[in-house]
Amino acid sequence: REQAEAVMLACRYLPPSFLSAPGQRVGMLVDAARTLEKLGDKRTLHDCQQMIIKLGSGTTVT
Repeated sequence: REQAEAVMLACRYLPPSFLSAPGQRVGMLVDAARTLEKLGDKRTLHDCQQMIIKLGSGTTVT
């Protein structure tokens, strides 16, 4: 759980230059979502899914 939350924080706050490969943020968030789903953490999973949707639409995640 802590690792998935750390990935979410990194994707939210690190500048794009740290995660420069196309789709790298989304890929990291998808992995985090899988982990959260296995753990049954629905609230954090929902937050993670919302971040994926925002990244997919090209908006800034805040």
